[in-house]
Amino acid sequence: MTIQWVAPEQSYRSYLQLHSLFSMLILGAIGIALYLFEVTPINLVPWWVLVLIWLLLTLFFSVFFASRRFLFTAYARTEEAMHLKHGALFRSIRAVPLNRIQHVEYKQAFLERLFGIARLAIYTAGSGGADLTLPGLAPDVAMRFKEELLTTIANEPTEDVDGNE
Repeated sequence: MTIQWVAPEQSYRSYLQLHSLFSMLILGAIGIALYLFEVTPINLVPWWVLVLIWLLLTLFFSVFFASRRFLFTAYARTEEAMHLKHGALFRSIRAVPLNRIQHVEYKQAFLERLFGIARLAIYTAGSGGADLTLPGLAPDVAMRFKEELLTTIANEPTEDVDGNE
Protein backbone atom coordinates (compact mmCIF):
# COMPACT_ATOMS: atom_id res chain seq x y z
CA MET A 1 0.00 0.00 0.00
CA THR A 2 1.42 3.37 -0.96
CA ILE A 3 0.49 6.42 1.02
CA GLN A 4 -0.51 9.55 -0.88
CA TRP A 5 1.00 12.35 1.20
CA VAL A 6 -0.63 15.77 1.10
CA ALA A 7 1.32 18.93 1.93
CA PRO A 8 -0.21 21.54 4.24
CA GLU A 9 -1.54 24.81 2.88
CA GLN A 10 1.09 27.25 1.56
CA SER A 11 0.05 29.82 4.17
CA TYR A 12 1.27 27.37 6.84
CA ARG A 13 4.86 28.30 5.85
CA SER A 14 4.14 31.99 6.54
CA TYR A 15 2.44 31.03 9.78
CA LEU A 16 5.54 29.09 10.90
CA GLN A 17 7.80 31.99 9.95
CA LEU A 18 5.73 34.57 11.84
CA HIS A 19 5.34 32.24 14.83
CA SER A 20 9.12 31.81 14.93
CA LEU A 21 9.63 35.57 14.65
CA PHE A 22 7.28 36.19 17.60
CA SER A 23 9.19 33.62 19.67
CA MET A 24 12.50 35.30 18.86
CA LEU A 25 11.04 38.72 19.73
CA ILE A 26 10.03 37.40 23.15
CA LEU A 27 13.53 36.00 23.69
CA GLY A 28 14.98 39.33 22.58
CA ALA A 29 12.78 41.21 25.05
CA ILE A 30 13.92 38.90 27.85
CA GLY A 31 17.54 39.44 26.82
CA ILE A 32 17.09 43.23 26.85
CA ALA A 33 15.46 43.08 30.28
CA LEU A 34 18.31 40.95 31.65
CA TYR A 35 20.85 43.36 30.16
CA LEU A 36 19.09 46.49 31.48
CA PHE A 37 18.68 45.09 34.99
CA GLU A 38 22.31 43.95 34.95
CA VAL A 39 21.45 40.34 35.71
CA THR A 40 24.16 39.24 33.28
CA PRO A 41 27.78 40.45 33.33
CA ILE A 42 27.72 43.61 31.20
CA ASN A 43 31.38 43.72 30.22
CA LEU A 44 31.61 40.07 29.21
CA VAL A 45 30.40 40.62 25.62
CA PRO A 46 29.67 43.93 23.86
CA TRP A 47 25.98 44.59 23.38
CA TRP A 48 26.28 44.86 19.59
CA VAL A 49 27.69 41.29 19.42
CA LEU A 50 24.66 39.99 21.32
CA VAL A 51 22.32 41.90 19.00
CA LEU A 52 24.12 40.54 15.94
CA ILE A 53 23.87 36.96 17.26
CA TRP A 54 20.19 37.46 18.01
CA LEU A 55 19.55 38.87 14.52
CA LEU A 56 21.35 35.96 12.87
CA LEU A 57 19.43 33.41 14.95
CA THR A 58 16.16 35.19 14.20
CA LEU A 59 16.84 35.10 10.47
CA PHE A 60 17.88 31.44 10.65
CA PHE A 61 14.80 30.27 12.56
CA SER A 62 12.28 32.57 10.85
CA VAL A 63 13.39 32.00 7.27
CA PHE A 64 15.39 28.81 6.87
CA PHE A 65 14.23 26.54 9.69
CA ALA A 66 10.51 27.42 9.41
CA SER A 67 10.60 26.78 5.65
CA ARG A 68 12.34 23.48 6.25
CA ARG A 69 9.69 22.46 8.79
CA PHE A 70 7.04 23.24 6.20
CA LEU A 71 8.78 21.18 3.51
CA PHE A 72 8.92 18.08 5.69
CA THR A 73 5.33 18.21 6.95
CA ALA A 74 2.61 16.17 5.25
CA TYR A 75 -0.48 14.17 6.18
CA ALA A 76 -2.45 11.31 4.68
CA ARG A 77 -5.60 9.30 5.29
CA THR A 78 -5.76 5.65 4.38
CA GLU A 79 -8.46 3.05 4.93
CA GLU A 80 -6.78 2.04 8.20
CA ALA A 81 -5.26 5.19 9.71
CA MET A 82 -4.48 8.90 9.72
CA HIS A 83 -0.78 9.60 9.11
CA LEU A 84 1.48 12.59 9.80
CA LYS A 85 5.12 13.03 8.87
CA HIS A 86 7.12 15.99 10.09
CA GLY A 87 10.49 17.12 11.30
CA ALA A 88 13.15 19.50 10.03
CA LEU A 89 15.98 17.92 12.00
CA PHE A 90 14.53 14.71 13.39
CA ARG A 91 11.95 13.15 11.10
CA SER A 92 8.94 11.35 12.46
CA ILE A 93 6.06 9.48 10.88
CA ARG A 94 3.07 8.79 13.11
CA ALA A 95 -0.11 6.91 12.40
CA VAL A 96 -3.29 6.61 14.42
CA PRO A 97 -5.53 3.64 13.51
CA LEU A 98 -9.05 4.79 12.72
CA ASN A 99 -10.57 2.17 15.03
CA ARG A 100 -8.65 3.65 18.02
CA ILE A 101 -9.88 7.23 17.57
CA GLN A 102 -12.07 8.42 20.44
CA HIS A 103 -12.40 12.13 19.81
CA VAL A 104 -11.56 14.70 17.13
CA GLU A 105 -11.18 18.45 17.67
CA TYR A 106 -11.06 21.30 15.17
CA LYS A 107 -8.67 23.98 16.45
CA GLN A 108 -7.88 27.43 15.12
CA ALA A 109 -5.89 29.97 17.11
CA PHE A 110 -5.94 33.70 16.35
CA LEU A 111 -2.77 33.63 14.24
CA GLU A 112 -4.04 30.58 12.35
CA ARG A 113 -7.30 32.40 11.57
CA LEU A 114 -5.28 35.29 10.13
CA PHE A 115 -3.52 32.88 7.76
CA GLY A 116 -6.68 30.89 6.93
CA ILE A 117 -5.48 27.58 8.36
CA ALA A 118 -6.60 25.22 11.11
CA ARG A 119 -5.43 22.14 13.05
CA LEU A 120 -7.17 18.85 13.63
CA ALA A 121 -6.38 17.16 16.96
CA ILE A 122 -7.04 13.42 17.05
CA TYR A 123 -7.34 11.65 20.42
CA THR A 124 -7.20 7.93 21.10
CA ALA A 125 -8.12 5.84 24.11
CA GLY A 126 -5.76 5.98 27.08
CA SER A 127 -3.85 9.11 26.17
CA GLY A 128 -3.61 12.32 28.17
CA GLY A 129 -3.49 14.63 25.15
CA ALA A 130 -3.82 14.65 21.40
CA ASP A 131 -2.13 11.66 19.82
CA LEU A 132 -1.93 13.29 16.43
CA THR A 133 -2.35 16.90 15.40
CA LEU A 134 -2.60 17.70 11.71
CA PRO A 135 -1.37 21.29 11.24
CA GLY A 136 -1.77 23.72 8.34
CA LEU A 137 -5.09 22.43 7.00
CA ALA A 138 -7.55 24.58 5.12
CA PRO A 139 -10.55 25.10 7.46
CA ASP A 140 -12.96 23.30 5.11
CA VAL A 141 -10.56 20.34 4.77
CA ALA A 142 -10.19 20.16 8.56
CA MET A 143 -13.96 20.18 9.06
CA ARG A 144 -14.44 17.54 6.33
CA PHE A 145 -11.80 15.29 7.95
CA LYS A 146 -13.46 15.81 11.32
CA GLU A 147 -16.88 14.82 9.98
CA GLU A 148 -15.45 11.80 8.11
CA LEU A 149 -13.57 10.59 11.18
CA LEU A 150 -16.59 11.05 13.44
CA THR A 151 -18.72 9.10 10.94
CA THR A 152 -16.09 6.36 10.90
CA ILE A 153 -16.09 6.26 14.71
CA ALA A 154 -19.90 6.10 14.85
CA ASN A 155 -20.03 3.27 12.31
CA GLU A 156 -17.41 1.11 14.07
CA PRO A 157 -18.88 -2.13 15.40
CA THR A 158 -18.75 -2.26 19.18
CA GLU A 159 -18.02 -5.32 21.28
CA ASP A 160 -19.86 -6.08 24.50
CA VAL A 161 -18.25 -7.55 27.60
CA ASP A 162 -18.50 -11.13 26.24
CA GLY A 163 -16.66 -10.21 23.03
CA ASN A 164 -19.81 -10.32 20.86
CA GLU A 165 -20.50 -7.64 18.29
